[in-house]
Amino acid sequence: MALFLKYFSGVQGNSCYRVSYPTRTMCVLQGTSVDISCTYSHPPDATLIYKYWFKWRANQEPSDLQSDSEYEGRAEYPVEETGRSTLRITDLRVTDSAEYRFTFITSHYEWKSILHGTTLTVTGLRVEVTPVATVTEGQRVTLTCITSCPLADKPSYIWYQNNGPVTGSENPENQLVLDPVGPQHAGSYSCSVRNYPHLRSPEETLTVQCTMNAPQTPSVSVSPSGEVVEGSSVTLSCSSDANPAANYTWFKEHEDSVGEPGQNYTITNITSELGGHYYCQAHNAIGRHNSTLLFINVTDKSSSLTTVAVRTVAVLLVTMVIFLLIFLWMRRKRASRKARDQRGRPDTGEEPLPDPEYDDVLHLTNRLAPAAQREPIEEQDDIHNVSIHISHSENQEVPHRSADSPVQSDRAGPSRVQL
Repeated sequence: MALFLKYFSGVQGNSCYRVSYPTRTMCVLQGTSVDISCTYSHPPDATLIYKYWFKWRANQEPSDLQSDSEYEGRAEYPVEETGRSTLRITDLRVTDSAEYRFTFITSHYEWKSILHGTTLTVTGLRVEVTPVATVTEGQRVTLTCITSCPLADKPSYIWYQNNGPVTGSENPENQLVLDPVGPQHAGSYSCSVRNYPHLRSPEETLTVQCTMNAPQTPSVSVSPSGEVVEGSSVTLSCSSDANPAANYTWFKEHEDSVGEPGQNYTITNITSELGGHYYCQAHNAIGRHNSTLLFINVTDKSSSLTTVAVRTVAVLLVTMVIFLLIFLWMRRKRASRKARDQRGRPDTGEEPLPDPEYDDVLHLTNRLAPAAQREPIEEQDDIHNVSIHISHSENQEVPHRSADSPVQSDRAGPSRVQL
């Protein structure tokens, strides 16, 4: 009975043999290292002979990890303190997941407790895609960085797409949400734990299928735009949103297709016979759609040159007339100011008499201007009222008469005319 108590409870006399593990379970990332520690005690009169750590295996005798071929160069005891021991395992592998125990031998006793030690779980990383790895554009996709056990201290996770880090993805959550998912999200994804970016998970490929749709109404354009001169080259372009991508065919109105199928159609050395209405047809496996008509107006070179010449002459004439009007206006203003200065009287604010040369220019401008812009010119005789006072004496006054009435005087004498 005394031997039974000694083997299982570690009690010898009034003193105890004891081993205590502060941590019973540990979850550590594959490729990193771990320290497993314990405290132990024995009676003061017992001399410590040997101590070691071993990997517990059912129905097998314990053996020192430092001499185990599986742990060669990876297992060591870095801390040597009285009553305390530490096992350090580096470059952890998934196969290192096991229960580790400590034992020691004294001059009186060998510790062989059946009590559990520290259970170590070594985990790798893997990416899980929900709902599936092949999704349709617009769905919600969740990528989760999974471990076989919860890592200590809740580390931050980093996500990678096609070997490059995903911007803003580092956070304590082990998930990356893509909502809505698009073609830009397709690729290979992996994850890692902060401080261990070199220990990434295997890549998981996400395939994004775009929504299928028939071509939309194509948009068409011509280059160069505007009037097309005979003998030049023009390019017609067509584009449409479609999935899968659309193919294009060009048509002339009421005729069969023209040129080779393609998004662009170029006409070289164009003639008037090639002018007219054109349209393109965009089509894919889902459907087809025609564009609106595009009109190509082809003019011959001689008419084009004539039009340019006429426009140029018209612009020059209008410019000359404008400068001439400005010149005459300035000349008239200077002459009026000079006349007032010679008479030696202040400016009464009255408008100067019309200048025949100025009137002739106005008539010329109206003849050159288009009919819609002409201003009617009315020829009118200037009518001036004249008042004549003939003074015979201080008390006699001659009534006012208009310029149309004759003025008679019975007596000659001083007179004054006011204009």
